[in-house]
Amino acid sequence: MQNFGQINETFKNILADSIVTKDKKGKKIFKAYVKALKENKILKTQYGVYQKLEGKVNVSGDEERSVIFVDECISMLQKLGRNNIIETNIMLSNFLETNGYKLYVDEYDFKSLHEHINNVAFMERSTKNVNTIVESKIFIKNYSNLVEEKENKVVEPYSNKMLLPLMKNKFNEKYSNLTELENKIIKLTISGTDDDKKSLYTGTVRECIDLVNEQLKECSIDQKNTLLQVKDKLLRYDFNTENFTSEMSEMSYLKTTFN
Repeated sequence: MQNFGQINETFKNILADSIVTKDKKGKKIFKAYVKALKENKILKTQYGVYQKLEGKVNVSGDEERSVIFVDECISMLQKLGRNNIIETNIMLSNFLETNGYKLYVDEYDFKSLHEHINNVAFMERSTKNVNTIVESKIFIKNYSNLVEEKENKVVEPYSNKMLLPLMKNKFNEKYSNLTELENKIIKLTISGTDDDKKSLYTGTVRECIDLVNEQLKECSIDQKNTLLQVKDKLLRYDFNTENFTSEMSEMSYLKTTFN
């Protein structure tokens, strides 16, 4: 059956790519996924369980608690019903395929964990599969992401608080050569306040206008006309949260070109 963890990873990649490449279609696809997580009980529960198991931290000397924790998480998946989960996950896979996306098949941090969750929750109980199920259950029980244990807070899968930690490693893996400004744009796009966005936006507009003015001091007549058009566009820029990412990306490109 289709693995929810793999599906979720695919949408994470779509979001990462869409922000960096300024792909409006990708952002629209991810927004549709977030809406589905919010409204569909089966998807919301799957997301919550996978998030819990991904963030599991092993506590030395507390084996019993770890076993109970895993059992409860797996039980929540099983109570959804295998057929219901298959139907819902196929719906997401078909949505991706219809929009021209393929499931992410490369290695990623949680790939093994996701496969073991699938085994324990949905593999047919039989003498043939019992060893596989046992090994997968042991893997999940012993799994630890080796990070400092944090206060346990519920983070809705459709909130901005979820997006930054969800995407941080993705950007580090795929876009390690981003400029400082591009990193700021991404961070604020995912979890910044309107005030933070406006501050960066207005400051960058001023910087770009200063750069254009410097270029105007030493340029040809043809170049001057182009630069004046760019300056006029910058002077007409007015902060709007809906246009923040696209216009900031344009100014980032301008700064890279002139510097």
